[in-house]
Amino acid sequence: MTAIPIIAQPGEGGTAAAAAWPLPSVEQVFIAQLRARDPDAFTMVYERYKSQIYNYLLRLSGAAEVADDLTHDTFLSAYEALPGLREDSAISAWLYRIASNRFRDMLRRKRVINWLHFGDRTDADQALSESGGQDSVPEQELVQIALKHLKPDYAVCLTLRLAEGFSTDETAKILGASPESIRMRLCRARVMFKDAYAAAERGDLK
Repeated sequence: MTAIPIIAQPGEGGTAAAAAWPLPSVEQVFIAQLRARDPDAFTMVYERYKSQIYNYLLRLSGAAEVADDLTHDTFLSAYEALPGLREDSAISAWLYRIASNRFRDMLRRKRVINWLHFGDRTDADQALSESGGQDSVPEQELVQIALKHLKPDYAVCLTLRLAEGFSTDETAKILGASPESIRMRLCRARVMFKDAYAAAERGDLK
């Protein structure tokens, strides 16, 4: 006969045993609720991140209607993928990865690239400018012309790193690449952007 473990009673070490048992963190409990497709938990995620994801997709697409559709597709895909969400997942990075994939899917389907508004993020503009000074911030039209001539992977990488403000490690996690490969991609993308921007400024690119 299999022995049944004895549960300690109060006064017999039960309190100490309970205190030593590792309790799940708030994040772990929340992830578990999401994996079970708890509607309230998913609504919290949607309400917290919908604006961030929409603005990211708007920067990439340059079109509000496209960004709205892609945001809807992103959260639909996220809901369908909830059971496979890892316990150690970062919700923000997970959503940005899905959004990036939906954007790439749209490009493959339509073969239309209508790129990136940087808005008022002067730090991003300065990082993409020739000299980095406030007076040399590229005009949005020239930025868009230059960026539409970049490969999609380079444009997405620049957007995440410079416009969205993710670190190199965070960008790597979102894109499923190593930090070193992201650094190399960013380096190449900046060079390509500067060349394309100079060409656009001369009128050689439209």
